[in-house]
Amino acid sequence: MLPAGPLAEEAEMGQGHWSSMLPPLVAVVVAISFRSLVAALSCAFITGAILYYGWNPITFIPSALKNFLLANVLGQFSLYIFGFLFALVGMVHVLYKSGGIQGLVSIFSNIAKTAQTAQGATMASGLMIFFDDYSNTIVVGQTMRSLTDRFKVSREKLAYLVDSTTAPIAGLALISSWIAYEVWLLGSTAHSLGLETGGYALFVQMLPVRFYCWGTLMFLAINIVSRREFGPMLKAERRARKEGKLISLDARPILRENPKRLEPPLGIPFRWYNAAIPLLTVMSSLLFGIFFVGINRLKRAGIEVDLFSLSGFRDIFGITVYDPSLPEGGPGVPLVLFWAAVIGGLVAVLMPVLQRILKFREAAYSYMGSLPTLGVTLFILPMAWAMKTICESLGTSYYLLSLVGDSLPLLAVPLLTFLLAAGMAFAMGTSWGTMGVMIPIMLPFVWTLGIDHPSQMMVFVLTSAAVLDGAIFGDHCSPISDTTVLSSVATGCDHLHHVATQLPYALATMSIASVTGYIGVAFFGFPPWLFFVLFPVIAYFLFLAVGRYAD
Repeated sequence: MLPAGPLAEEAEMGQGHWSSMLPPLVAVVVAISFRSLVAALSCAFITGAILYYGWNPITFIPSALKNFLLANVLGQFSLYIFGFLFALVGMVHVLYKSGGIQGLVSIFSNIAKTAQTAQGATMASGLMIFFDDYSNTIVVGQTMRSLTDRFKVSREKLAYLVDSTTAPIAGLALISSWIAYEVWLLGSTAHSLGLETGGYALFVQMLPVRFYCWGTLMFLAINIVSRREFGPMLKAERRARKEGKLISLDARPILRENPKRLEPPLGIPFRWYNAAIPLLTVMSSLLFGIFFVGINRLKRAGIEVDLFSLSGFRDIFGITVYDPSLPEGGPGVPLVLFWAAVIGGLVAVLMPVLQRILKFREAAYSYMGSLPTLGVTLFILPMAWAMKTICESLGTSYYLLSLVGDSLPLLAVPLLTFLLAAGMAFAMGTSWGTMGVMIPIMLPFVWTLGIDHPSQMMVFVLTSAAVLDGAIFGDHCSPISDTTVLSSVATGCDHLHHVATQLPYALATMSIASVTGYIGVAFFGFPPWLFFVLFPVIAYFLFLAVGRYAD
């Protein structure tokens, strides 16, 4: 049943074979069967290498290691992300050691008196860091962990809170590292179709119909307010509340920390600003760095910089994310993330040393302690990126697109586009890669089906939104997604437990969003605002019907 030879030629011709789905399927099956992400990714990697290079181990092993793994590990993006993780986790270690986190948690505890309000504070923190998903995940996950631990919120629930706030808010924000990439894809495709609508205008038109993103945020808020859980999350929350076990006995957290290493010395004061100032330094350095890099790149390109308009901000974020004059767009945001974390770490070390709370040796030791705690993360992240490259090389996206056919009813395209984008993101483990493949294909596809009346323009807008939201949904559900892995890393949660507990909530959100959004608006002509009425009502009654209190 397998192809007679490697799939390289078919993929290069823009064709996909069914076997291109094998690597992600192997990853999921092995992960579920053996509860080991390392084994799952390793088996999937070998499967992809054989499919691409053939069965000869003398050929496929060195070629796959070089082109799939090392090419990702040694790339600028990867190196800066590794540096960012090391620097930011090291900074958080110092914040714990200096008593800053404990002081900050005491401040939060004056507001958050229960597990419910602690979860609300975590969601609010995620909404405030709207301009970048990586920094959002790591900062919120690492800093809010002590607060949720105090109120016996399971690590699985914390990972869900972090993961389900990060991508939706970054995808909806009018200024973020996401929108620059999305606007560039939308704008170039709209221009190729001869549309007068620019990429940013199309993005704004799509905002009311970004059903999965809005639905995820509403579902999360209703979950917190109702205090009800269902499925594996209910089991995890009851274990944490009633038994005090924040993680299960068989959990294997990706980030393995030694609590004793993080304990502050006896008798030192717990000062909240020793945590707040370094964290604010990271955020302000990130924004300053984006503006600094973006303005310099715009000036070098001979483009006038306008700091007093939304379009000027968009241009700055856009060229920081991707500069067409540089190889692969330049390091951009990962470079800024790295230096922001380094500066924040320096502030975190100097503050307790100057206050004589810690000796420099103690602070430096805590900072460097981030390297061994990352542990298996340094294997899993590169393997997740390698899976993306393998799927791209095998033509997984082309195979999935071939399933759509060319005789679909126009009104069915938005929903099927959402499902197709979700499947692609789940298989490839990347939302950005899915957007990059599907926007240039699905938007012209729906246009050729007959957008010949102003009333049908809504179908085009819905399809555009379905690509972005489907990519985020599939990324949420995928165990090989880098952002899903980072959520597990930041919260100290077993990765497979995070995926298992988040999946039913993501599926419920997707189902309600599909019925009240894509089906309601496309097939029945509902006005988009009706989604914001129907979705929370249905979600609330879902929690009443199947949800139970964890306390």
